[in-house]
Amino acid sequence: MTFLTEDERRSLQASHRLSTSVRARRAGDLVNPASGIANDYLNRFNEIVMLIEQLPLMPEFIDDILAWHPISYQDYFRGSNLPGSITALEAYDKLDIRFRQSFEAIVEELDHRATGSVAMVRLKFRTREADDGAALAEVCERVGANIRETLDRATMLVNHGHLVKSDAVQERIDQLMNQMSRAHG
Repeated sequence: MTFLTEDERRSLQASHRLSTSVRARRAGDLVNPASGIANDYLNRFNEIVMLIEQLPLMPEFIDDILAWHPISYQDYFRGSNLPGSITALEAYDKLDIRFRQSFEAIVEELDHRATGSVAMVRLKFRTREADDGAALAEVCERVGANIRETLDRATMLVNHGHLVKSDAVQERIDQLMNQMSRAHG
Protein backbone atom coordinates (compact mmCIF):
# COMPACT_ATOMS: atom_id res chain seq x y z
CA MET A 1 0.00 0.00 0.00
CA THR A 2 1.41 3.40 -0.98
CA PHE A 3 0.27 6.80 0.16
CA LEU A 4 2.05 8.83 -2.52
CA THR A 5 1.09 9.25 -6.12
CA GLU A 6 3.79 8.67 -8.73
CA ASP A 7 4.15 12.44 -9.26
CA GLU A 8 4.47 13.05 -5.51
CA ARG A 9 7.12 10.33 -5.24
CA ARG A 10 9.15 11.83 -8.12
CA SER A 11 8.86 15.29 -6.60
CA LEU A 12 10.03 13.99 -3.23
CA GLN A 13 13.01 12.23 -4.83
CA ALA A 14 13.97 15.39 -6.75
CA SER A 15 13.72 17.40 -3.55
CA HIS A 16 15.96 14.91 -1.75
CA ARG A 17 18.57 15.07 -4.56
CA LEU A 18 18.53 18.87 -4.41
CA SER A 19 18.84 18.81 -0.62
CA THR A 20 21.79 16.40 -0.84
CA SER A 21 23.43 18.63 -3.46
CA VAL A 22 22.96 21.74 -1.30
CA ARG A 23 24.39 19.95 1.76
CA ALA A 24 27.45 18.85 -0.24
CA ARG A 25 28.01 22.39 -1.55
CA ARG A 26 27.63 23.84 1.96
CA ALA A 27 30.09 21.27 3.27
CA GLY A 28 32.68 22.41 0.76
CA ASP A 29 31.97 26.06 1.59
CA LEU A 30 32.68 25.50 5.28
CA VAL A 31 36.44 25.21 4.73
CA ASN A 32 38.17 28.38 3.59
CA PRO A 33 40.25 27.48 0.52
CA ALA A 34 42.91 30.09 1.38
CA SER A 35 43.84 28.31 4.60
CA GLY A 36 42.13 24.93 4.78
CA ILE A 37 40.47 26.00 8.04
CA ALA A 38 36.76 26.46 8.63
CA ASN A 39 35.84 29.97 9.76
CA ASP A 40 32.96 28.58 11.79
CA TYR A 41 35.33 27.58 14.59
CA LEU A 42 36.15 31.24 15.22
CA ASN A 43 32.46 31.95 15.81
CA ARG A 44 32.94 30.55 19.33
CA PHE A 45 35.26 33.45 20.08
CA ASN A 46 33.08 36.01 18.31
CA GLU A 47 30.19 34.81 20.44
CA ILE A 48 32.02 35.14 23.77
CA VAL A 49 33.17 38.66 22.82
CA MET A 50 29.61 39.64 21.91
CA LEU A 51 28.19 38.17 25.13
CA ILE A 52 30.80 39.89 27.30
CA GLU A 53 30.36 43.26 25.59
CA GLN A 54 26.56 43.07 25.98
CA LEU A 55 26.62 41.86 29.60
CA PRO A 56 26.34 45.30 31.25
CA LEU A 57 23.02 45.82 29.42
CA MET A 58 21.89 42.20 29.44
CA PRO A 59 22.88 40.54 32.73
CA GLU A 60 20.99 37.39 31.72
CA PHE A 61 24.02 36.55 29.52
CA ILE A 62 26.13 35.73 32.58
CA ASP A 63 25.26 32.01 32.57
CA ASP A 64 26.29 31.64 28.93
CA ILE A 65 29.53 33.51 29.63
CA LEU A 66 30.34 31.38 32.67
CA ALA A 67 29.61 28.20 30.70
CA TRP A 68 32.19 29.09 28.03
CA HIS A 69 35.25 26.85 27.95
CA PRO A 70 38.07 26.17 25.51
CA ILE A 71 37.54 23.43 22.93
CA SER A 72 39.98 22.35 20.26
CA TYR A 73 39.25 22.74 16.57
CA GLN A 74 39.04 18.97 16.17
CA ASP A 75 36.72 18.48 19.15
CA TYR A 76 34.53 21.34 17.97
CA PHE A 77 33.94 19.69 14.60
CA ARG A 78 33.72 16.18 16.01
CA GLY A 79 30.77 17.35 18.10
CA SER A 80 29.23 19.51 15.39
CA ASN A 81 26.24 18.65 13.25
CA LEU A 82 27.20 21.24 10.62
CA PRO A 83 27.30 19.97 7.07
CA GLY A 84 30.98 19.78 6.28
CA SER A 85 32.27 18.93 9.75
CA ILE A 86 33.96 15.81 8.44
CA THR A 87 35.40 17.81 5.53
CA ALA A 88 36.73 20.40 8.01
CA LEU A 89 38.45 17.66 10.03
CA GLU A 90 39.93 16.02 6.94
CA ALA A 91 41.26 19.36 5.64
CA TYR A 92 42.74 20.16 9.05
CA ASP A 93 44.60 16.85 9.10
CA LYS A 94 46.18 17.76 5.75
CA LEU A 95 47.44 21.21 6.77
CA ASP A 96 51.12 22.01 6.57
CA ILE A 97 52.49 21.35 10.06
CA ARG A 98 54.02 24.84 10.45
CA PHE A 99 50.80 26.53 9.37
CA ARG A 100 48.80 24.33 11.72
CA GLN A 101 51.16 25.17 14.59
CA SER A 102 50.74 28.89 13.85
CA PHE A 103 46.97 28.52 13.93
CA GLU A 104 47.05 26.47 17.12
CA ALA A 105 49.33 29.04 18.80
CA ILE A 106 46.82 31.79 18.05
CA VAL A 107 43.96 29.59 19.27
CA GLU A 108 45.90 28.90 22.47
CA GLU A 109 46.27 32.64 22.97
CA LEU A 110 42.56 33.13 22.26
CA ASP A 111 41.68 30.40 24.77
CA HIS A 112 43.93 32.01 27.38
CA ARG A 113 42.49 35.49 26.82
CA ALA A 114 38.90 34.28 26.78
CA THR A 115 39.31 32.12 29.90
CA GLY A 116 40.98 34.98 31.76
CA SER A 117 38.28 37.36 30.58
CA VAL A 118 35.52 35.07 31.83
CA ALA A 119 37.22 34.95 35.24
CA MET A 120 37.50 38.76 35.38
CA VAL A 121 33.89 39.21 34.30
CA ARG A 122 32.73 36.70 36.93
CA LEU A 123 34.48 38.67 39.66
CA LYS A 124 33.16 42.06 38.52
CA PHE A 125 29.65 40.70 37.94
CA ARG A 126 29.43 39.62 41.59
CA THR A 127 30.40 43.09 42.83
CA ARG A 128 28.50 45.20 40.26
CA GLU A 129 25.94 46.45 42.79
CA ALA A 130 28.60 48.36 44.75
CA ASP A 131 29.40 50.75 41.88
CA ASP A 132 26.22 50.69 39.80
CA GLY A 133 27.92 48.41 37.29
CA ALA A 134 30.45 50.97 36.06
CA ALA A 135 33.42 48.72 36.81
CA LEU A 136 31.70 45.78 35.11
CA ALA A 137 31.07 47.85 31.97
CA GLU A 138 34.69 48.98 31.91
CA VAL A 139 36.00 45.43 32.36
CA CYS A 140 33.65 44.06 29.70
CA GLU A 141 34.77 46.68 27.19
CA ARG A 142 38.46 46.12 27.95
CA VAL A 143 38.42 42.30 27.88
CA GLY A 144 36.23 42.26 24.76
CA ALA A 145 38.81 44.41 22.97
CA ASN A 146 41.59 42.19 24.32
CA ILE A 147 40.04 39.02 22.87
CA ARG A 148 39.12 40.79 19.63
CA GLU A 149 42.75 41.81 19.05
CA THR A 150 43.85 38.18 18.87
CA LEU A 151 40.64 37.12 17.13
CA ASP A 152 41.41 39.58 14.33
CA ARG A 153 44.79 37.90 13.81
CA ALA A 154 43.14 34.47 13.77
CA THR A 155 40.57 35.68 11.25
CA MET A 156 43.31 37.04 8.98
CA LEU A 157 45.13 33.72 9.15
CA VAL A 158 41.98 31.75 8.30
CA ASN A 159 40.80 34.12 5.56
CA HIS A 160 44.15 34.73 3.88
CA GLY A 161 46.22 31.65 4.73
CA HIS A 162 48.82 33.90 6.38
CA LEU A 163 48.96 36.86 8.71
CA VAL A 164 48.38 40.09 6.86
CA LYS A 165 49.46 43.52 8.05
CA SER A 166 46.45 45.69 8.74
CA ASP A 167 47.79 48.30 6.28
CA ALA A 168 47.68 45.69 3.51
CA VAL A 169 44.09 44.78 4.43
CA GLN A 170 43.05 48.46 4.38
CA GLU A 171 44.79 48.94 1.04
CA ARG A 172 42.87 45.98 -0.43
CA ILE A 173 39.57 47.30 0.96
CA ASP A 174 40.30 50.69 -0.61
CA GLN A 175 41.05 49.02 -3.96
CA LEU A 176 37.78 47.06 -3.85
CA MET A 177 35.77 50.14 -2.91
CA ASN A 178 37.32 52.09 -5.82
CA GLN A 179 36.52 49.24 -8.23
CA MET A 180 32.92 49.11 -6.97
CA SER A 181 32.42 52.86 -7.27
CA ARG A 182 33.78 52.83 -10.85
CA ALA A 183 31.51 49.90 -11.72
CA HIS A 184 28.42 51.61 -10.28
CA GLY A 185 29.36 55.21 -10.98
